[in-house]
Amino acid sequence: MEDAQLGVVRIKRNSRARQMLFRPCDGGLVVTVPAYSTQNQLMAAIKEMRERLLNLRQRHAEAKRTITPDFRIDNEFFTYYAQIDDRESPIVRHTQNGAVCLYPASFSFEDEDFRKWLLDQITEGIRRVAAREFPPRLRALAEERGLKYTQVRISKAKGRWGSCSAQKHISLSLYLLLLPRHLQDHIMHHELTHLVEMNHGPRFHALMDKAVNGREQENEREIRNCVIEFCKF
Repeated sequence: MEDAQLGVVRIKRNSRARQMLFRPCDGGLVVTVPAYSTQNQLMAAIKEMRERLLNLRQRHAEAKRTITPDFRIDNEFFTYYAQIDDRESPIVRHTQNGAVCLYPASFSFEDEDFRKWLLDQITEGIRRVAAREFPPRLRALAEERGLKYTQVRISKAKGRWGSCSAQKHISLSLYLLLLPRHLQDHIMHHELTHLVEMNHGPRFHALMDKAVNGREQENEREIRNCVIEFCKF
């Protein structure tokens, strides 16, 4: 469907989705909806969230224009910044907990190919830290709950923070690293709970709420407010 303000709205149905999740893309939005959602429900959600969705689209467009020397990422787990250096061309150095772009003072960040390369380098830096950080933490949370999964992988998914298959394979998005620690743990608990209950019924929420000390709804609200940062890359 197409919206005069929001552009093309592409709909993806997911049998495991509990609610509608909007994310920006070039030319519009992608919305993941529960399998049972109706067109009227989608239209009502767009009407209610229009201002927020317009802001989401604007931030997405700005993110593409703002990979400048001043662009930074600075949280508990990952740091990125750019720094003038005495060299002929820019490079990215990966550190244990981040990345730094070293560039000559005369270099312009306007080139589209350079920006794409730089974003790829930043993404790779995030992936490296996530691959080191997440598996042992997931394992520890699983052991605390007496749960077992068969494997864990770090994905580049932007449409969801994580997933758990019927084969007990857990996948965590590398972009989860950009969330605060307690929300990272929340997502890990969410996928671990699917080891016991694959759907999102009452039993799932009871188990999930217990795992996060009664903060399931509060954490979910926080995560929804983080969707702009999640889609920034």
